[in-house]
Amino acid sequence: MSRLPLMRRGLDAAIARRNGQTITAAEFIHQARWLAERLRREQHVINLCQDRHTFSLAFAGAILAHATTLLPANRLPDTIDALVNRYPGSLILSDQPIEGLYHRQLDPGEALEQTGQADRIPEIDESLLAAVVFTSGSTGPSSAVRKPWRTLHDSSLINAAEYGPREMTELVATVPPQHMWGLETSVLLPWFGPAIISSAQPFYAADIIALVERLPRPRALISTPVHLRNLAESGLDLPAMDRVYSATAPLGAQLAGQLERLTSAEVTEVFGCSEAGCLAWRQAADDEPWRLFKAFALDQHRDRFRVRADHLPEPVELLDHLEMLAEDRFRLAGRHADLVNIAGKRASLSELTQRLLDIRGVTDGVIFQPPASGDGRVTRLAALVVAPQLSERQIRQALSQRIDPAFMPRPLRRVPALPRAESGKLPQQSLVHFYRQVCEPAR
Repeated sequence: MSRLPLMRRGLDAAIARRNGQTITAAEFIHQARWLAERLRREQHVINLCQDRHTFSLAFAGAILAHATTLLPANRLPDTIDALVNRYPGSLILSDQPIEGLYHRQLDPGEALEQTGQADRIPEIDESLLAAVVFTSGSTGPSSAVRKPWRTLHDSSLINAAEYGPREMTELVATVPPQHMWGLETSVLLPWFGPAIISSAQPFYAADIIALVERLPRPRALISTPVHLRNLAESGLDLPAMDRVYSATAPLGAQLAGQLERLTSAEVTEVFGCSEAGCLAWRQAADDEPWRLFKAFALDQHRDRFRVRADHLPEPVELLDHLEMLAEDRFRLAGRHADLVNIAGKRASLSELTQRLLDIRGVTDGVIFQPPASGDGRVTRLAALVVAPQLSERQIRQALSQRIDPAFMPRPLRRVPALPRAESGKLPQQSLVHFYRQVCEPAR
């Protein structure tokens, strides 16, 4: 039985900051072991902790207790109920009360009060099923992705080598740790590279700015295009940063360049998926091709690409259409489910959405293919746009200068906000429901 360490940091290394206090690896492991003793008989735990450090502690405690952590796409009661029904007897770990749910619950916060120092880094069975991650459902039904400890361990080393900081860096993240992007960067990266993560999860621009300003440099922000757009368009003075990391959706060269001018940071965009984790990166402001991580290889079968790596349990078929430029360089041409054909012309919905987002005054928006109507008629593209200072006529006029008339969305509706998940993604089910509320009655 092969075993791998829980982390690749020294015991005296600082890995987190919480409420003004610095937590070392030795303190963290001591607290995680204390929690593990209370989880020894558990098979599955559902980690809903909102404080990032408490989440990390609960995740490590479950690993040490040989339990599997279930990471749902969101904290909605229906989602958690469905998860408990799928995994009977699961224990919910949460640092906040969960209203309306009467399942088994435990607040792991008591572990934070335990004082002491671990004297060694624990070794973990590499085959342990450490986590089951549930996809966001942005392109269809949510699916379960199994993550053995070897996969998480090796992918963390790969991430640290490919895009992680080269010197001790303070990290702030806006993405929840339950999401794969948040798990890899804000939980595991400090376990395997020179990084210290803040326990907070700021959402509003003013909160992000206030938190970043309190941290010494070098400092970096881990975020998503939605959060970064709100930050750039806030009108507030942004603090200097050294790196900005973005994932979960296309960033866009215009926004990336704006962020680099406002923060003096190097903006790094990371590409990946829940099944394979992070696997490529690029400098988005220069609209560079994607650079595949050295540990991965791509092969093509017809119009589909598969990614392979030694640490993955099996090859992963990508949902994205790639335009290969070299063995390790490619461009994204949209997801297969994202491509539309109208009047003999093809386009990517994500590319059309990016053109919409490039309009000055548009703070959020999406162009998408609504579900077919009840009579079977094929529906036109639709757009939902957040643009407080623009009229729908002004948005249409600006968009007509950017896209082919065949893809002009009708209807196009202004809305106060889109039903995004905490990760910044738009779950398909939520989007369709919202569209029907906003657009269908107005037909």
